[in-house]
Amino acid sequence: MIERFYAKSLVGFETIDLELNPGLVAVTGPSGAGKSVFMGSLLALFGLDEVKAERSEVVLKRSPLLNLESYESDETEITLRAVKRDKIRYFLNDLTISKKRLREMMKPVVRHIAQRDNSELSPELLLELVDAMAAFADPGFSERKDAFMQLYKDYRQKSGRLETMRSDEKRVKELIEFAEFEIAKIDETAPKQGEDEELMKIKRKLSKKEKIAEAIAKASLIFEAEHDVHEALELIESDSALFDEAMNMLRNEFERAEEALEELEDTDVERVLDRIEELAALKRRYGSIEEAISYRDEKIKELEYYRNIDHELGDLETEVEMLLLALRKEAENISYSRKEASQKVERFINGYLEQLRMPPLRLEISPKPLDASGVDEVRIDLQGSSIDTLSGGEFNRIGLAILLCKSELAGGEGILLIDEIDANVSGDESIAIARLLKALSKNYQIVAISHQPHLSAAASQHILVAKEDGGSVAMILKQEERVAEISRMIAGEKGMAEASKLARKILKEFAS
Repeated sequence: MIERFYAKSLVGFETIDLELNPGLVAVTGPSGAGKSVFMGSLLALFGLDEVKAERSEVVLKRSPLLNLESYESDETEITLRAVKRDKIRYFLNDLTISKKRLREMMKPVVRHIAQRDNSELSPELLLELVDAMAAFADPGFSERKDAFMQLYKDYRQKSGRLETMRSDEKRVKELIEFAEFEIAKIDETAPKQGEDEELMKIKRKLSKKEKIAEAIAKASLIFEAEHDVHEALELIESDSALFDEAMNMLRNEFERAEEALEELEDTDVERVLDRIEELAALKRRYGSIEEAISYRDEKIKELEYYRNIDHELGDLETEVEMLLLALRKEAENISYSRKEASQKVERFINGYLEQLRMPPLRLEISPKPLDASGVDEVRIDLQGSSIDTLSGGEFNRIGLAILLCKSELAGGEGILLIDEIDANVSGDESIAIARLLKALSKNYQIVAISHQPHLSAAASQHILVAKEDGGSVAMILKQEERVAEISRMIAGEKGMAEASKLARKILKEFAS
């Protein structure tokens, strides 16, 4: 639920700062006063319109429908903010969020219903409505549908693999030759883990071989003075143990180095350099010795797959065929439940349409190609008429009847932002719309722009958008102010005593 709406430097408005009530909130005012700008700015905070205010925000009461993920907090309210400077930035609880992510997050909570909005009449949403009725009538329906969707997911995964295998089968000889070539190319070099590093160490030693031998020869002259050092230490009565230990360590190091140099004598320098180049070529192609070995292992697995493809293909074809048969059987069972449920939904909707002074409609279930939702498509049959031929008022009333049906079946909740749903309707039709919206507002918070007195009278809160000192203002009306505004809607700007009486009468009727 929207608890507060704020906007600064919005087109025509200096500031909007309103606390909204639950239930039905009517937004009225003369033409051109700024009602559409008001609604657009509110929609923009949910990612549903362009931001036009310099700064705007809504405070929402936390809803279980919201999946806040990393924006989670212990607060009972959340704040959505949009700031427009050199660019537009969105914030959720002071953390930045993209417009796309904001729109996706708010989709389960906020819905915008505009004039001639056919989203509620789409086959997909009509199917959801029928399924909601089927689940209401039969608790096992949802489980069967979930099982069907999982089965379909498995079918799609395996049929996709089957298509890949069939494609591979057509060029399997070429793929086998390529895999064998790649394996042979790596086997020809036969790399080993860490071999290149060891060879580089040998290369570095070979490059310093002569310098090492020369340095050891010069440094070994120290041993000729060893006896003299011992005599000196005896004369000064100093312990020679540390000196002896150091000399022994030095002697061992030189001997180890000389042995390593002797081993290098047997090293084929050309072979080392050639091997380094072979491995370097392999690394240039595959990135590293480890990646080359890993690539070889992958190709060996692919080769095994290609050589066994006929056997695997046959098994997979059988499995996919069995899955398809099971899917079609489940789809038929679901379709049977849907056909029964569609008749109940039809009666439900037509009950509301009768109140809205509209002729009944039919829900027509027709077959469609199998997909994740089954084999059924639901469309509205207006006794031969096309939806495109409906007037705006008729169109909106059908949408409202479907929305009411959904709310009753699924216990819908959230926020509805509605643009002039009662436009182009007669007085009786306007009264019916107002009554049904008031009923719907038990589950939803509804913010609706209206030019009709009945919806305004039915509202639990009434916001007037008007021109004042050359600019637009939005204000919450008190009881007497509501009487004046509804009188204006009945009789025009000049008003009259009879209109005021009628306004009070309408308010009293909807208050009861």
